[in-house]
Amino acid sequence: MSNEPVDADPNAEPPSGSRAIHAAVALAIILVGVVLLALVHPASPIVNVGAASTEITGNPANSVTKTPPIPPFYDVANPAPAKPGTLVKSEPVPGGPTGTTSTRFIYHSTDNNNKDQVVSGLYVKPTTPPPSGGFPLVTLAHGTTGTNRHCGISQTPFEPNMPGYYTFNSQILPLVQQGYAVVATDYQGMGAPGTPSYLVGQIEGRNTLDAVRTVHTWQQDVNKEKTVIWGHSQGGHSSAFAAELASSYAPELAIQGSVVLAPGLLPSLPLAVEGLLASTEPSGQTGFVMEIAAAWSAAYPDQMAPETILTPAGVAKLPIVNEVCGSQVFDQFMSGPMSDFVKSPVPAVFYSLATENTPGSEKINMPIFMAQGMKDTTIIPQLTLAFNKQLCQMGNTVDFHIYPDDTHSGVVVNSRDLAQNWIKDRFEGNPAPNNCSNQ
Repeated sequence: MSNEPVDADPNAEPPSGSRAIHAAVALAIILVGVVLLALVHPASPIVNVGAASTEITGNPANSVTKTPPIPPFYDVANPAPAKPGTLVKSEPVPGGPTGTTSTRFIYHSTDNNNKDQVVSGLYVKPTTPPPSGGFPLVTLAHGTTGTNRHCGISQTPFEPNMPGYYTFNSQILPLVQQGYAVVATDYQGMGAPGTPSYLVGQIEGRNTLDAVRTVHTWQQDVNKEKTVIWGHSQGGHSSAFAAELASSYAPELAIQGSVVLAPGLLPSLPLAVEGLLASTEPSGQTGFVMEIAAAWSAAYPDQMAPETILTPAGVAKLPIVNEVCGSQVFDQFMSGPMSDFVKSPVPAVFYSLATENTPGSEKINMPIFMAQGMKDTTIIPQLTLAFNKQLCQMGNTVDFHIYPDDTHSGVVVNSRDLAQNWIKDRFEGNPAPNNCSNQ
């Protein structure tokens, strides 16, 4: 893969607003950090455990190979705008594990233009009586399952090979078994009607926070003073954004911290795409680029159209992204190299939007637990290390853990005990650990 940046259009307009300025600085810091990390290997909190068993991480049932139909529940007919966090409707989800009760729901949130948007989600809690004060709440942001209405995790959380199955079993269920209630947004456009929001940080973060607001006004047995954010992969990106946005977007929420696992950070994405475009071999990463093209052209129509980044063949095949989920998306783009579908060179606007949608441009006013597996082939590990360095330089409180032998999904399993103990300590009001001094 090439590490050489392409020449950006000198006349290209940067993203508007002060956030873009901060984001550009953040991008520079992260990229410099990646270079430094390649040259110097600073001491890091390495967790020397064996890789998580492939019997767990490689369970065939975890793979998203099916696309469910959209149940009538999700067909919401243009409800009147309402305050973010307002419940529209809910219904039980049968078939869950013993000791849990699950409910799908639709609620109001806002998009990246501050416009009202209905979003769907899943709420799961123990069947045991709540503790004094109510169940502590975890608001969970899920990893990539797709970008369209079929791909929300609330539709089929208990069915193997469906979008919600892996997230429920690997992340939601272990948290509920710890005695927490869990609310998980589907994200805008994934379940309830709406434009795609894949890796649009403002939307993901707002959806994650507004899910908490909804539970607070809807459920009576939740402790409103105890909330933690949790996310892996795309969800790690979302949880970092939610943590960054919380103090300005939802200042009334009492949130004790954010768990960020193998986050899908974006600054290197255009450079990675440039490298892949030089290859004559098909790439599994093409599906990710197609999903981003679908979402960003919808979220930023004045800045990027599908034909801005995609070839005619890519534009012609883009509708498939809005029809199927998981592996069914990626399989559609394995007929040829990425250059069959994506233009070269990558346009300057792709760099601009990648920068705008990278978290960490502002200080995050809550502690963070972060973990990264170094054998991750989905997320660039060095980028997470650089992101940690950036967070530390900005004065954030970060408890960062490196798993040398773990893959993208393996780090979820191997970091579970540390993450859950960290959450327990936050709910008990203990001081948050900070290992930034070890970097």
